[in-house]
Amino acid sequence: MLADSEGALITTGLINQDPDPAIAGDIVELRISVENIGGKSAENLILELTPEYPFEMVPGENPIQVVGTLNAYQTDNDAKIIKYKIRIDKEAIAGTYELKLWEYEAGEKENLRTQRILNIDISNKENAEIIYIDKVEIIPGKQTNLTFTINNVGSAPLKDLTFSWECESDTILPVGSDNTKYIKDLGVGESVELLYGVIADSNAEAGLYKLSLSLVYEDSITGTSNTVTTKAGLYVGGGTDFDIAFSESSSGITSFTIANIGSNPSFSVSVIIPKQEGWKVSGSNSMIIGNLNKGDYTIASFSLEPLPQAGNPQNSLMIQIAYTNTMGEREIIEKKVSMNTQYLVGDTVNTGMGTRSTRIKPETLYTEYGVYLAALVCLIIFGLLYRKYKKEKLFDPNFRFRDLFLRRSVLKKKSKSR
Repeated sequence: MLADSEGALITTGLINQDPDPAIAGDIVELRISVENIGGKSAENLILELTPEYPFEMVPGENPIQVVGTLNAYQTDNDAKIIKYKIRIDKEAIAGTYELKLWEYEAGEKENLRTQRILNIDISNKENAEIIYIDKVEIIPGKQTNLTFTINNVGSAPLKDLTFSWECESDTILPVGSDNTKYIKDLGVGESVELLYGVIADSNAEAGLYKLSLSLVYEDSITGTSNTVTTKAGLYVGGGTDFDIAFSESSSGITSFTIANIGSNPSFSVSVIIPKQEGWKVSGSNSMIIGNLNKGDYTIASFSLEPLPQAGNPQNSLMIQIAYTNTMGEREIIEKKVSMNTQYLVGDTVNTGMGTRSTRIKPETLYTEYGVYLAALVCLIIFGLLYRKYKKEKLFDPNFRFRDLFLRRSVLKKKSKSR
């Protein structure tokens, strides 16, 4: 209260603040009432705000306000209203803080002024944010760990948080738990990671699926429940895997079986035999086999020849498969295929005097048992001749074994003379 020499009595007071309580980090508007309850008028009245932590003036706002003249008994509805806008420091802790206000007449600031204390209630802003997600794609039929991150981006601790998510089509579901998790408390600036094991339907079509996310927490100021809802996308699909096996080799052409053993279809599939030690590809080293759905297989053939490597042929071959996944990205997978070079055509052998190429045909009964067969034929022929010799010997004791061949020769001559 300021009393001048003429008997004016000035009072000031905080009518209200907006918002109430003020929120740390935000701007609050103060409405201050100035009255004269004395019997004389007061002229050239000034109000000056001197904010200290956690208060500061909003840029462009003047802490000095001119009230001007207040007539005698100018009170209640006739009182003058002065407005100030100030900012609350974002790190301020909830509580009641004093704000200093000075009253004085123009030109008398140093000699005659009165300090007023305004009590300002401050609370903290409660705000939570869902940051999604550590993965953008999952493979159908394969369990995947999915992590959701919850951040406290406000200036007040949060308590009793409940997080849940849902895929409207149920294409993606949690495994080993339900879709809801509880968080007891979350401090200012802190975050928590919520881990779920999820799986997508093995028959799900490749594409983007919508997840609805929900976070519920209690507002400590009002006691009401706040809900944060948002949506996120999760892609089901992606890459796949292949199996390659040696099939056969015939007429210089070696064939391989390629199967899509993954959970996703593959598009524009190409089989490539890259340049590598121990092997030679004649002609093209790549073959386009088109699209392969999961579970499908096909054949790719190449003119392939093993080369000597430290005197021995290779036992394995590196093959690449290039394909486009369901997200339109090109991927390359490398596979090692076990080989058996004895079945390949066009093998190269070491002769001890350099190398030469030879044609190694598939194994037959003759090449494996030819010596034994020839010996058996010889024994049969010899047995027949010996039986004939014994028979002739019964009629002619002077008959000799070589006479069998001499008689055969005489018979041939007689036949020719006729």
